[in-house]
Amino acid sequence: MDRIKNRLFILVFFSIALLLPEAAFSALRDERGGTAGARLNHRNWVGEDLHLKGPEVITAALAAKSGGEHTLLFEGGFSMSIGANQLFSDKAVVWLKEMIKDKGLLISEKAVREDSIGGPNNHLSIIKNHSERIRIDYQARVYLQGNVSVKKGKGARATGLAEKVLEKGRSMVVGFDVSGEVFVTAEKRKTGDLHGSELYTKALAAVWGIEVKSSPLPSVPAERDVNLPVETKGAQRAAKEVVTVKLAPLQPEVAEKGGEPGKKAPSFRYPVNIRPAGEAALRLESTQTADAEDVMTIMGRFYLWQQDKEGGLLELQADNAVVWYAEGPSPREGEAEAGSAIGENVKAIYLAGDVVMTTGERTIRSEEIFYDFDQKKSLVINAVMRSFDVGRGIPIYARAAKLRQLAENKFALEEITLTSSEFYLPQISFNASSMIITDTTSVDERKGKVSDASYDAQMRDVRFKVGGRTIFYWPFIRSNLQRPDTALKSVGVINDDVWGTSVETRWHLSRLLGLRETEGTNSTFALDYYGKRGIGSGAEITYEREDYFGRLLGYIIRDGGEDRLGRNSTRRDLEPPRELRGRFHWQHRHFLPHSWQLTTEVSYASDENFIEGYYRSEFNVGKEQETLVHLKRIEDNWGLAFLGKARINDFQNKLEELPSAEFHWAGQSLFDDKLTLYLDSQVSRFRQRLASGSTLGLSEESFTFMSERAELDMPMRWGFAKVVPFVAGTFAYEDGSGFASDIDGGAAGREDSIWIGEVGARVFPVPIWKVYPDVESRLWDLKGLRHIIEPRITAVGYSESESVAEQRDILNVGITQRLQTKRGPADKQRTTDWMRLDMDVTWLNNSGDDSAGADEFVWNKPFIPLVNRFSGVVPLQDRRSGGIFGPRRNYIGADYIWRLSDTTAVLSDMNYDMQSGVVQQFNVGFSRLRWPNLSYYIGSRYLKRIDNGFGEEGSNSFTFAATYVLDSRYTVVVSQQYDFDYGANIRSDLTLIRRYHRLYYGITFRVDESLDRQSIIFSVWPEGIQELGIGPDRYMGQGGSIRY
Repeated sequence: MDRIKNRLFILVFFSIALLLPEAAFSALRDERGGTAGARLNHRNWVGEDLHLKGPEVITAALAAKSGGEHTLLFEGGFSMSIGANQLFSDKAVVWLKEMIKDKGLLISEKAVREDSIGGPNNHLSIIKNHSERIRIDYQARVYLQGNVSVKKGKGARATGLAEKVLEKGRSMVVGFDVSGEVFVTAEKRKTGDLHGSELYTKALAAVWGIEVKSSPLPSVPAERDVNLPVETKGAQRAAKEVVTVKLAPLQPEVAEKGGEPGKKAPSFRYPVNIRPAGEAALRLESTQTADAEDVMTIMGRFYLWQQDKEGGLLELQADNAVVWYAEGPSPREGEAEAGSAIGENVKAIYLAGDVVMTTGERTIRSEEIFYDFDQKKSLVINAVMRSFDVGRGIPIYARAAKLRQLAENKFALEEITLTSSEFYLPQISFNASSMIITDTTSVDERKGKVSDASYDAQMRDVRFKVGGRTIFYWPFIRSNLQRPDTALKSVGVINDDVWGTSVETRWHLSRLLGLRETEGTNSTFALDYYGKRGIGSGAEITYEREDYFGRLLGYIIRDGGEDRLGRNSTRRDLEPPRELRGRFHWQHRHFLPHSWQLTTEVSYASDENFIEGYYRSEFNVGKEQETLVHLKRIEDNWGLAFLGKARINDFQNKLEELPSAEFHWAGQSLFDDKLTLYLDSQVSRFRQRLASGSTLGLSEESFTFMSERAELDMPMRWGFAKVVPFVAGTFAYEDGSGFASDIDGGAAGREDSIWIGEVGARVFPVPIWKVYPDVESRLWDLKGLRHIIEPRITAVGYSESESVAEQRDILNVGITQRLQTKRGPADKQRTTDWMRLDMDVTWLNNSGDDSAGADEFVWNKPFIPLVNRFSGVVPLQDRRSGGIFGPRRNYIGADYIWRLSDTTAVLSDMNYDMQSGVVQQFNVGFSRLRWPNLSYYIGSRYLKRIDNGFGEEGSNSFTFAATYVLDSRYTVVVSQQYDFDYGANIRSDLTLIRRYHRLYYGITFRVDESLDRQSIIFSVWPEGIQELGIGPDRYMGQGGSIRY
């Protein structure tokens, strides 16, 4: 949930129509037929319902598995009624067994109203027919204990009770058949095992120790006249006015062939309670309309509440109400007692006068609410709802002049306003003249298919306003109700000396087109203006289905400017090769049967500098731009893959694979886990493609590369450690340029085939630990200490057939130390690393020269692969001469973190070259949060000085960044980085944020010397809804008390 979404104001308005009927009164309706199904003139079968009431009911936990049997236990008071029979006791246990007999009373009816000739009397002739079959829905047995009493009315007509008094006034057993529905009303409901209850044990012995037979149903004559008084206009009852009811046999109702009666269970419900909202008593009046409908009028400010099945509470307040009933209301006329119920079988309700509805953190206010349960239609006038979005930390206000429920899952709204401001005229708001909402969530939940498609909203005359001014308008938008519901996704405004005054906008493509976005699809349309470059446009579409997903990106611009990619003269003021520039990028992965995966990628760019200039972050840290097809299958511990890679950008140096095949087998147990086998195989057909205009004289002919590596491990446990000795062998063949470089990348004699042998061991001693329970410090936030030491050792030696295949022998010794303590409140303490120090020492044979950088040891696989397949460097760089795949010098490395508190930490790392006695890299930083107004970071980064021919001299930089809340209106954010080796500033940012009511403005001045750029950036965003902000989102969310 939690597939937990942030829904827009549909939740606001749905609460008005859905929460009222479903939470407050749905339990009062028949689950399978609604209120209408309980009325005589809408029901094929007129049975007698069983009503069970008590303050608390416990249902048997295994009821669902008991073959249609239900057990209920009542304590603290119990009442039961069926027909005109009423029973009362302090405690009770009820057994209900579902049963369908061939004998069932099936009634069809026809009503005809006739006017008497020559008189004001009205006669209603109802012709009813009985079949000779009887249908029984439940067989009931009830055990009553404590203050047992029985009341039998005169109207009992279809239910016979079999009674057995065990102890007069104290205990009793009743058996009978239920021909209607079962309703259970209780303030609390629990589910549990009843076998441990003393009451249940007594009841079980009493019920099953005697035989209780249901009394036979009374016979029904073929035809009889029943005289019933009828109410005339003016609510005056005439003594002689009667209703004639004639009963005669008709044909029974026949069930479908092969059809089985559906399972049913008792309907549990919580009472609807009412009491005065002030000192004045409520006036309740019951009456009947001219159509003989039962109505209750509630006058006076009242407070009404009902608990739902999940334990939540629905609360309603209003000045007046009118309640329509399918049957007569329970309370009599007069003054309502505190906490009394307003009755059952509610058909419709009307509330007026400062209506307030509260459920959870949601509050709804309106002038009038009407809801018709039979038609499932509602009308709300001048609705205002307030809810609180915990994730965003803001209130949400929604207003609608009218809200109509057209059907069970369809709603119409007029004059809608959505805002986070309490004011009637908000600073920022979303408006629409009308909206049609379709919600199929409840249906989809039952099918387990809830998705974005479960919500659909069609909005007209959509406006996004700041104050009273419309800044965005669109005639029609279709949305899945995911916040925010505007077509505009984001806006960025910036001015600098490279791009000029620029506006970057992103839009929901489907909403612009008025289309319903397909489930799992997210489409974005880009429209940008750059003052010094031109106008650009593009689209990005991401999609995801059950068996595939992907991303499609396209962008095009007519560029009239120049690229500035760095501060050096060779990277500045670069003229693009063509004016029309752009890119196309498509990535797709498909999950095929039998564990196969197909991955395809197409990457096209107009020129070599476009992606670096327009998508700098993707260029620096994203995946290499490639065009390929990759098919693989991974099953258990083995994998098989085929790769085809081609070049479509002629400005790139690219190693094509036409194709490659690989097989990997990892961790295969041999000889009952005594040995473990690893296999890595590769066969490739390569071709080196050179960029257009390249002057290198390298061959672009295809060549073959093959390699096979097998490793055999023998894991074992010694007394003090886990030890894994291993041996491995590698064979490789390459018929292009062959293997022709030594371990440092220098030229050597060519060899087409080589082999490498290796032997080594990995040792993991048992961790050592000790607990110091008496260590406590309020200053350092310590509650006990635990010191853990975890050492590790890896040693590998190599032997090769030729010097061009030489690898470096390695010995690595590492140790991890942790000091742990407990923090947090007494009832929710957690274990945290107070200090952690990772150290390792690495020795190599045949070390590289002192130009090597701060490389690190890759402990799990120190063997360096023999070919560089992803590099664009020509000729292919030998991986052994780079620092990506392993160290080249003896070194000591350390990584340290000290969490002084939950808001303060010190971080540091270091790499020391033991051969030259030089610190190659050293970083240290201090992070501190002083709630609620200040957070800051101070740090230093050192890289040793080198001379690489590019004017780079290492680095010794100082970094400072801070956020300070001056007051409730102003926040300052400052960051600074200065390099002492260069004696120059690297980058400076200064931001001022101004807070208004639910709205923020920010202005940033930035100087970036690494790119020789100066910028002024303007931002504005609503509180908590950064998606609607204008400008970069770097500082959105700042401007209030600092959170952690």
